[in-house]
Amino acid sequence: MSRIGAVGSLTAGHLQVLRGLSSATQAIATSTERLATLKKINRAADNPSGLVLAGRLQSELDALAAASSNVSRAQALTATADAAAGDIVSKLTTARGLALEVAGGGLTAAEVAGKQLELDEILASINRSAQTEFNGQRLLDGSSGFRLSGVNSSSIRDVDVLSKTTEDDVTVSVNVTTTALQGALSYAGGALGADATLEVSGPEGTTTIELSSGATTQDIEDAFNAVSHLTGVTATRVNATTVNFATVAYGSAAEFSITALAGTFATAGTGVGRDAVATINGTSVTADGTVFSVSSGQAAFTLEIAPSASGALADFTIRGSGLQFALSTNPNDVSRLGLANLTTTSLGGSTGRLSTLASGQANALTTGDPLTAIAILDEAHAEALAAQARIGAFERYTVDTAETLLGHQTEQTAAALSDLQDVDVAEESARLAQQELWQQAALEALQVLNLQSASVLSLLQGTVARW
Repeated sequence: MSRIGAVGSLTAGHLQVLRGLSSATQAIATSTERLATLKKINRAADNPSGLVLAGRLQSELDALAAASSNVSRAQALTATADAAAGDIVSKLTTARGLALEVAGGGLTAAEVAGKQLELDEILASINRSAQTEFNGQRLLDGSSGFRLSGVNSSSIRDVDVLSKTTEDDVTVSVNVTTTALQGALSYAGGALGADATLEVSGPEGTTTIELSSGATTQDIEDAFNAVSHLTGVTATRVNATTVNFATVAYGSAAEFSITALAGTFATAGTGVGRDAVATINGTSVTADGTVFSVSSGQAAFTLEIAPSASGALADFTIRGSGLQFALSTNPNDVSRLGLANLTTTSLGGSTGRLSTLASGQANALTTGDPLTAIAILDEAHAEALAAQARIGAFERYTVDTAETLLGHQTEQTAAALSDLQDVDVAEESARLAQQELWQQAALEALQVLNLQSASVLSLLQGTVARW
């Protein structure tokens, strides 16, 4: 049986309804706040552990955004360097065409001078392209590459550092155990006794030479050298009976042959060059001609020695870090890129530097041997092309890969953070509607309880009156 409390006091029913009303009101306030901020966690009390996790995820997102910004800058820099290197490669191709025209003969002195003027402009343009800047940093003039010290230029023609994995200096010791040789043949038959048709096949290509009966060794030398730009083979008269032939290039790829298609032309030798071999930092390495490719845990580089270099060479040191890029959220994960020096004083190889083709220099088209100029341009072209390829490889396999990974990381991290703290509007709206319904039900229940209490009070008042 229910008890009737003192007049003015709250019954157990009242207290239950008021507690439900308070709970519904609090739930409504929470849902309203979440819908207003669109966040499930608005204060630490909402989800203490979730707040900590959300902070960590937000910090990770900020780090990913910074790394993505670094990737964008790296992409812009490498794209600029790639374009500048490509421009240099294109100009070298044009320059080679000029040298080929001169080597082919038939041009007047004025025409050769005109070709030289054009070549001078190309060389100046190459230097301008090499000084291309990005954000104040020159890219291809050597200042963005790794530094070298102690290089003996008489025995080491060129060092191109491809990569360096440490900030420490790297010392390189070289001991040449086998020198490089050119492909070589020798003719010792003196003046020809009959007409001869020769097929000369060399590193640069194949052509045919016609020699008349009675041709002297000087005639033979002149005939071979007139087509050297087509074959890559030169001739040197020794005396009235002997002419020596050799490839311009060194190494096992420097191979040529002389075949008599008609008449007789006997030669001695194999016509095959030899690659240099050296012990570099304790490891035996075979060169491509005179160019060694070396890769160790500390650095990767190419090393070109002089053909005559032999024995222990002076040690040299690779210094610096090149261009450094932080392409991930780990500050210790640094990618390094050393950009090659593509100026005319650096481009070239064992034959000579590109700068020597300018007017007044030793290998100018107007005064020098155009075949030598072609050889220099070929070496410069190969070097510039390799530098461009290296930039492209770094851009594709390092920078672009980092961009892809950072994109996936950002997507997954953002999804995890959203799942943790972002409100589901539909769900929260449904919850708010439910709580408002409960609140309304509680208010109506309270009204019923109040009516019941009023009825009891009215009954009591009637009873007292009858007494």
